[in-house]
Amino acid sequence: MTDSSAPASRRALEDDARVREILERIEQSETINQRRLAADLGVALGLVNAYVNRCVTKGWVKVQQVPARRYRYYLTPKGFAEKSRLTLQFLNDSFVALRRARASFERLYDGLEAQGARRVALAGDDDLVDIAMLAARGRAVEIVGAWNPLDGPTPAWDAARVQTWIVASARRAVPVREALVARLGEVAVAAPDVLPMGRKGGR
Repeated sequence: MTDSSAPASRRALEDDARVREILERIEQSETINQRRLAADLGVALGLVNAYVNRCVTKGWVKVQQVPARRYRYYLTPKGFAEKSRLTLQFLNDSFVALRRARASFERLYDGLEAQGARRVALAGDDDLVDIAMLAARGRAVEIVGAWNPLDGPTPAWDAARVQTWIVASARRAVPVREALVARLGEVAVAAPDVLPMGRKGGR
């Protein structure tokens, strides 16, 4: 049985993020136009138009026509309040995600320490690398180094000392794991359970 609420939740988060970014950019520059918004957000112009229309309908943004068939956008008091709410929600969600990721690495380190694995290396190059290093502080495991097998050359440090490689890439976990094995051969690879591949039955 699939969880139909998960995609809806992701869509809602994406919607909130785009609305927050649009409100922030309008607050920063009243001369911004929809084409610039689309370029900044990396989405289609038509999608930005739909979001801006929604903001206008909700009373968050006011539109004023200026000469040469151009428009100026302003945040209303309701728009300022909504931007503040979305920003607070974003910060809270980010903090929760950070705590979940750190706890996930701590569980992984507990298991590795119980197995006697002490020297580990991180495979990845995004925020999970920093979180993994943070979670390792004060523990018996030693992080020998971090390396992105997708982009970087073979690490200068002694990879032969590594007992276990840990996948630390939120965006490209599976390709990172595959590239790691392809470049170093059969090595011990683990992943935190915050990644799908690190969960029981995950790949």
